[in-house]
Amino acid sequence: MTLLHEIQSLLEHTYGVTGVNFEEFLLDTRRHDELAEMSGTAAGQISNLGRTFLRVANGKLRLGIYYQPSVIEALEVENPQCGLTDNNILPFMVFLEELDHAVHASLKYLEGHRDIYSEAFVRGLELQAKVDSYLILQMYCAFFNTDKKVHAADKRWLKACLFDSERFNYDEPELVERYRESNRLGRRYVKHLDSLTPKRRTSEIRKFRKLDYREKVRRIAAL
Repeated sequence: MTLLHEIQSLLEHTYGVTGVNFEEFLLDTRRHDELAEMSGTAAGQISNLGRTFLRVANGKLRLGIYYQPSVIEALEVENPQCGLTDNNILPFMVFLEELDHAVHASLKYLEGHRDIYSEAFVRGLELQAKVDSYLILQMYCAFFNTDKKVHAADKRWLKACLFDSERFNYDEPELVERYRESNRLGRRYVKHLDSLTPKRRTSEIRKFRKLDYREKVRRIAAL
């Protein structure tokens, strides 16, 4: 099973089936460059290590997922399916977040949320990706531990990689606020998830996914 199919299956088992194979939506560099140029100045400031492109045409959601060749190369050299290291965790985070965007955008669209260009929709995807990436990274850590459990040291390492490594060097204030807020809210929410049993955690994140962005913010503020 490919890494992409493995992660897609995990996300869909948790949240719902999209009905598509996202391996068919991978973009090459040429197509990425074309779409990036069409996306506008602000979008051009977003990291090109990985990008998820969304648009609506003829009432259908169109999407594409791009990974910079260096990201794929790093994951081929040290496959996360064989263990997480300081060398492959950052490329793996890029891989996870973009695929997560595609899955959740598809699920939201299927559920009738068509405002894919709104700031609230985009922030919701960013926040969800932070949460899911942390949980998936925990699963990989636990799998390769002798006792099959995630340890406190693992959680500290994952949080440092996922939240502390984030840089907000954007010219557009809206982008700074978007990523800073998703980072802050994600960190707070995963702290709450760490306090739950596995069964309660699954129930909680499924309910959380169905909330719109403003409801997610209120949910986290109430913790």
